Amino acid sequence: MIKETTKNTIEGMPMIERVAHFCVLIGEEATVKIFQSLPNEVVEDLSIAITQIRSIDKETSLGILEEFHLYIQSSSYISSGGFDYAKDILYKSLGKAEADKVLAKLARLQEAKQAFSYLDNIDPKQLADFIKDESPQTIAVVLAHMDAEDASMVLSKLDDTLKVKISMQMATIKDVSPSIVQSMSKVLEKKLESLLASIVTVGGVKTVADMLNKMGSKSTEILENIQGLDPQLAAKIKENMFVFEDLLALDTNDIMKVLGNIETEDLTIALKNATEEDMAIIMGSMSQRARDRFKEEFEMLGRTKIKDIEDAQRKILDVAMQLLESGEIERIDEE
Repeated sequence: MIKETTKNTIEGMPMIERVAHFCVLIGEEATVKIFQSLPNEVVEDLSIAITQIRSIDKETSLGILEEFHLYIQSSSYISSGGFDYAKDILYKSLGKAEADKVLAKLARLQEAKQAFSYLDNIDPKQLADFIKDESPQTIAVVLAHMDAEDASMVLSKLDDTLKVKISMQMATIKDVSPSIVQSMSKVLEKKLESLLASIVTVGGVKTVADMLNKMGSKSTEILENIQGLDPQLAAKIKENMFVFEDLLALDTNDIMKVLGNIETEDLTIALKNATEEDMAIIMGSMSQRARDRFKEEFEMLGRTKIKDIEDAQRKILDVAMQLLESGEIERIDEE
């Protein structure tokens, strides 16, 4: 049952806003998958609602998630998995003694993983600034309990000397007592209270732009319909998006930098249905050797699904966005 305090925070909140908040809380990747299964008009309404979100306080988050959890629990589709299911399988497979050892280890790993779960919603740059003065040993333990991609982003923002020390610590790190991990987690969480309180630059135009970026051709119709409802909002979303046409508008040297990080196979698939003009732009940004290799693979390419073309283009755009965010290339703004 939802606690009265958390229930009160979402009482009266329209369902579209509740769902929009839920989408922000579960993250971009999961939301994109949900959006792909929804009618366009629902995606449009949710996208607009998400752009209006500036932050989500703790009580609202709990209210939204607890309500969703209750819905799942009452659903006839709830699965019978979880710890008890794993326990039953292990007992039948390994016997009680061995199974208990494995379960104990799994429990410790799960406990340690959950210890730093509050870091999932913190921007890597902000986190790096907050932990840079901690000891290399402490930072190593923190990064070891984070998602590998997020940990690498935090590490990349730290001083070069510190990076080396932390990497060495992580490479030689051994089992750390769960109680020590929990203690470190509580100390760090206390220090981060001011940052956690403002978590969050959640929702907003950038969030919607990032999600639409990942939705392929479906995003065009959604953006056009948002344009009909709110031209200024649509313009802001478009400014924060980076589509394949934007890649072609980059400076030749910047296109070369992007192509240098792309597999030829992905590039040939991405350009399967490209116009002669677009092909000329891309090939004009290649060395003669790369151009010859591209032509050879392109000529061998057979029929290609639209989804595969969009996926390949998405890979290239992801690389371009990383280079843009790091300042290695620059977007050319339209006059």
